[in-house]
Formats: sequence, C-alpha cells, structure tokens
Amino acid sequence: MSAPAADPVLARLVAVEASIRAGDLAAAGAALGTVLAIAPNDVRAALVEAVFARASQDSHREISALRRAVALTPRWPVPRLELGKALARADEQDAAAAAVDKAVELAPDDLGVLEAAVAVANQAGNYASAERYLRAALALQPGNRQITRALAVCCFGGARYAEAELLYRQLFDADDRDAQALAGLGECLVQLRRRDEAVVSLERALALQPDDASIRFNLAIARGETPVTQPNEMTEALFDGYSMRFDRHLVGELKYRVPKRVAELVRERHPDLRIDVLDLGCGTGLTGVYLGGVKGSLVGVDLSAGMLERAQRHAIYTRLVHDDLRAELRRSAAASYDCVIANDVFVYVGDIAQIVADCFRVLRRGGMLIFSCETADDGEHDFVLRQSKRYAHSRAYLERLCSTADGARVAFENLDLRQENQVAIPGFIGVAQRP
Repeated sequence: MSAPAADPVLARLVAVEASIRAGDLAAAGAALGTVLAIAPNDVRAALVEAVFARASQDSHREISALRRAVALTPRWPVPRLELGKALARADEQDAAAAAVDKAVELAPDDLGVLEAAVAVANQAGNYASAERYLRAALALQPGNRQITRALAVCCFGGARYAEAELLYRQLFDADDRDAQALAGLGECLVQLRRRDEAVVSLERALALQPDDASIRFNLAIARGETPVTQPNEMTEALFDGYSMRFDRHLVGELKYRVPKRVAELVRERHPDLRIDVLDLGCGTGLTGVYLGGVKGSLVGVDLSAGMLERAQRHAIYTRLVHDDLRAELRRSAAASYDCVIANDVFVYVGDIAQIVADCFRVLRRGGMLIFSCETADDGEHDFVLRQSKRYAHSRAYLERLCSTADGARVAFENLDLRQENQVAIPGFIGVAQRP
C-alpha cells in the first residue's frame, strides 16, 4: 500500500508561519503570494494570510482574509471567532459581535468558543452578551470558579451589583481565603451603600493580601476616607481594558469634548503650532489628532500600553512613553516645553500639588498648562472622591497651586465633561500661563 501523498500547501504554509515568527515579513509575503496563487480556495491559506496581515499591521487585509475563510468554511466557528477578534481590534464592534454570535451558534457547547466570545464582548463593553456567554459556559461546567468569577466581574461592570454580590458570596462560601472574592464583594457592597459590611469584607481581603494597593484604596473608600491618589495598577488595568473602544465610547456615547476644545485653545495661542508639547495621560492620542501637525515635538505619556498602541497608529507623536506621568515630569529638563496638557488626568490623582509644580518646572517662560477637572462644589474640600472613583477638584485649589508654583493665574472655562448614566458631569478646563 503506497504512503499518502505529502501536502505541498501545508508545507509551504508552515514555512510562511516560520518566517512570520522570525520577523522576516518580506520572505513570508513572497512565499504566501505563491501559496495563494496555487491554492486560492484553501481556508488554511486564508487564515495564514490573516496572521501575516496582522503582523504587517494591515487590518484591512486581515479582515478581508478572514471573511474569505468564513465564506470557504461557513460551518466552522474558528474563522468567525478570528474575524470577530480582528473586527474588535479595528473598533468595528457591531460586526465583531455578529461574527462571534454566529460562532457560538455553530458551537454552543464549546468552552473555547464561548471563552473567545466573552473576550470580544468585554472588549466592546457589551456586558449583556458577555454575561450570556458566561452563563452558557457555567451551565456546561457548574461551579467552575473561573467562570463564576468572570460572571461576577461582568455583572459588576454592567452595574448589576446585587447579582455580582451573590456570585462573589458563592466564591467566598467555597473558599473563605479567596481574597479577590472578598475584595469584589466589598466593592459591590460599597456600590450598594452598605459600607459597614464593605469594610469588614475589604479588611479581610487586605489581611490576606496586605500589599494589594487596589484593595487598600477601596477599603479607604468604604471607610469614607479620601485617598490622595488612585493606585497606578488600577488606572493601568482600567485603560488597558478600555483602549480598544475608548474613542468610540468616550467621544460617541459619553459626549467627551475636552480634547477638541483643548486643541482649539492651543491653536488660538499658537496658530503656527511651532511649539513643544507634553501630553500627559495622552490615551489613544485624541488631543494629538485634534491638534494636527505640531511643528516642534509632541510627547505623549500614558500608563496604559493598550492606549499607547492606539496612539501610535496616528503617527502624530514624536515620542510615546509608557510610564507614570510623574516619572516623566521628573525626567524632563527644566523649561523644555511650551505647553503641558493634562486632559482627564487629575480625576485619577487627587492630590495634584507636586504634579502642578513639576508641570511649571518643565514649562518655558510664557508656556501654558492646560488641564481639565471635574468640579468640586464650594462646600467640599480641595479634592473629593466621587462614587465613580474619580476625583473632583475645586477651582480655588487649582488657583492656589498655580500661584504657589510660579505666580501663575488661571483662566477657567466651564463645560460638561461627559455623560454618565445620561447625566452630564460638570467640570472645567483651566489654562495657566507661566509668567
């Protein structure tokens, strides 16, 4: 009996993938072109083309290749899942949801498919779909702690705190040393305004994980205290998870107008844009996009690698720094910038005295600090922590800090920063010029 014939297409595709892994995209592209010419209807070739396109940062080609793979094998869920992931990365969230929904329909009992569908739904902030997939997974594996925990997180993200509480209690009942279950339970109880119970839960969590800054932060909130800043790891985790849908969600759904207005203020003072700019907490680069072509340097700083990856795509910033903004300010030379921008940054810090002082240190004479804040009422302290875990600041506090730093005066402009649960969040933009 003769041996089965070798698969020439498979051998070529293995070589293409090896070149991609080695970073030799030129060789991979040439070899892939040969495969596609001899086997245009081979789904494996379409999938490898998608891998090549992603490595080449060509999202259009990646999506096109995956659509072809779906058309070639309409009953196979894998290409649909990969298409959903690619569409989500391209911020085509509705199409991504449709692709993964179909994949789940084709393989409703496949935990791997459900897990991938949850990831795409969470990336889009679609908690209802994520919950549906998680409940299907939990029905397949009742009592699975990982799935139960993910479902609790999902319910919390969808503001379903009572349901999240029950799930965290299930986890705790099964293991009374589960610090993360206790921490999650404590956060739910804070949102449900049962602070005494929250304190007990969070104290137990902190006893189990005494070095966890996030638990310590939430415990302070439960006690009615105002921590001076949000832990970096909380901010980083928030925005890494948010980065893929940040622009669409914040500008579209939350009506976030600050970057556009700040760019207008910069252009009013420097119409030729012959300036050096430091963009603190630059996120996905919205401010840079609205500014356009700065003739000097445009440096962006952010804690979130996911946000910086999105900002890099605009090809506007001369340098992007993955670090805490305080560290970058300390590294920066004195009088090295004409403009320092801090949009939606102070809401995660609280005590901003040192940051403001450092901003004025790196500004040249005549340079300006532009920032946005949520408004603390006249009867409140210099800064207060809201239920949203965002800080609000008083105008008097900002005036005092800028005056102390370099005798600068602040001009304020009131505006609604964004919407939260269909309610406008009042705030202001401040512009302080170094004398």
